[in-house]
Amino acid sequence: MLNIYKIPVPTPYPVGPVNCYLIKNRPYTLVDPGPDTGEARSSLVSGLEVQGVALKDISRVVLTHYHSDHSGLASWLSEVAGARIYLHRYELRKLTSNYDFYQERLSFLQESGLPTVVLREILEDVDTVKQPVLPSGGITLLQGGEILGFDGGSLLVLHRPGHSDGHICLYDQLGRAFLAGDFMLEHITPNPNMEPDPCDFKKRLPVLSQYLDGLDTMDEIGACLILPGHGENIDDSQSAVFRAKKHHLERLELIASLLEGECLNVYQLMRVLYPHISGFQIYLGLSEVFAHVDYLVAGGELSKTEAGGIALYQKPLVHNII
Repeated sequence: MLNIYKIPVPTPYPVGPVNCYLIKNRPYTLVDPGPDTGEARSSLVSGLEVQGVALKDISRVVLTHYHSDHSGLASWLSEVAGARIYLHRYELRKLTSNYDFYQERLSFLQESGLPTVVLREILEDVDTVKQPVLPSGGITLLQGGEILGFDGGSLLVLHRPGHSDGHICLYDQLGRAFLAGDFMLEHITPNPNMEPDPCDFKKRLPVLSQYLDGLDTMDEIGACLILPGHGENIDDSQSAVFRAKKHHLERLELIASLLEGECLNVYQLMRVLYPHISGFQIYLGLSEVFAHVDYLVAGGELSKTEAGGIALYQKPLVHNII
């Protein structure tokens, strides 16, 4: 069985601290070390000292996904400890110096009907944490299904996209502890972030379908304890899965109801759902709506048309045959 310890690391984001996990079995491993800020570095070092572990003792850093609150300190740990970095292969390009988050999604933002002035507002809401960039070497790419071995146990790598297309979770099969990253959280549902298909960047991934498919596997896994990327531990997997599915079912029903007799674009729908959000939160709102309308279109519950490069959605007319 693995010895897993939680080290809360502060972030400047509304979600609050990120949970970094120390696997205190050789080779010592950190999962999601936190953002690259001075406060986060100090907090991580202090948390390791409590466990009697020095930075130089860390051999591996595993990233559940690329977001800066989880991945920012990976390069620093590579530099100061010589730690090898493990992440899904889909996340690597997002942690390079030439990665342009919005450029990859610009066609989707245009498709949403987003006004230029609002796009400018999103772009001007600059992250206070610098974009993480991984070193050129010392990286192991994963795809899911790998076993990370330790003295006394192992972690199974599980690919669970939806929040990010290269999101992974880690499962201690002996201890039945599931390191969830942002796949499952106690009090919030992770944003189904709009992502281009890595095999065809013109296409948008069906992120909600991917996420719900991942939730469906939780019963098979049989985890007793979920260790999330933020917030409190989850000791009732079934209830957590039920809440997440219920949230998305209610959101699907609400969006479908808003399109009864209406033909709206994603930006218009987003403004109905979230009338007061601003800056980067608008992007997250658009992601949320895109995920749900894509799911409804795929299921035949909405129809999609296009006018001037903007996608329009409505409920199909039902013709009664007498």
